[in-house]
Amino acid sequence: MIRLMKLAAASLFAFATTAVADDRCVIDKTVPKPGLTVAAPACHRPSKSLERPLVAEITKEFHATQDGGKARVVFPCDGLGKQIDEIILETGSGHGGSLSLFRARRNGTSYDVRGIAYRGSSMMSKAANPPFERVAGSVTLDLERLRAATTAEITEVFPPRKPDEFPGMSGTMSSHDFHIVIRLVDSDGRVVERSFTGYESSSDQSKFLGLSVAREALSPITSLTSTKTAIDADDRALFTERFNASVQHFDEPFRWWVMERYVDIARFLGTPKVIAGLLTRMTVPKPGDRSRIDARRDALEALANITGWDARKGVTEDEAAKQYLARCR
Repeated sequence: MIRLMKLAAASLFAFATTAVADDRCVIDKTVPKPGLTVAAPACHRPSKSLERPLVAEITKEFHATQDGGKARVVFPCDGLGKQIDEIILETGSGHGGSLSLFRARRNGTSYDVRGIAYRGSSMMSKAANPPFERVAGSVTLDLERLRAATTAEITEVFPPRKPDEFPGMSGTMSSHDFHIVIRLVDSDGRVVERSFTGYESSSDQSKFLGLSVAREALSPITSLTSTKTAIDADDRALFTERFNASVQHFDEPFRWWVMERYVDIARFLGTPKVIAGLLTRMTVPKPGDRSRIDARRDALEALANITGWDARKGVTEDEAAKQYLARCR
């Protein structure tokens, strides 16, 4: 009888500890916002005095892929109202260990900015601990230039050719891989978002040339220096929002380094709202897949920090990943 009582007590204790672990690993889902019901705004385009230098700046960087090819740059209605209340900027480079996340909110004629600037290890330096800095400040921006460059449509046009005429072809490719996301939100909640992640090349120039100019218009934000003030709830909210927006793109071509840096930051800024995204990193990586191996290791640490339950103790990373997948769902 005593032995049975001890076994029952042990079973009860095991059940209780499992329940605690499960309770701590609850996925805090983000509730989607309802769709907009406001009327479409009046068409907003840049003035001719702004349009001409923008076209010249973009076409100067454009590389023709066929003999006689030229850039055609047009500025459609951007779909936003008069006032831009919020600006999101993500920018980083595959070489150099950088990824910066910024949110700018309108405050009268200026914008209050907070940001998280990741500074991971690279060939030139070793990552700090934590591997990011907090950025904050107030800036004024050239919104007309920003809006026009963000929504510019760039295509290549060719001269008429004879049926038997075959033009010469050319192309450019660079080792410069970079990441840009620009998101503009007006006072009624309408959104315009454009992004590019990949290598600088002639094949993708229609996607990134306008964004590169738009990023220059945001240089007052990217030029802000770091602050020593402590991370707060708003910083975590910014990271959570951008992490969750990026999860669906983690496994796209050229996004592996962006994914790595997001998951690395999650070890320090992660909240229950990012658990679902971290679970996407729990699959068993192929041998030698350094990126996925490192990302899963960082994701395991992030889950342990967020939940207070470290499934890694005494088991392999494969087993720990299985436990998080089983219990966090």
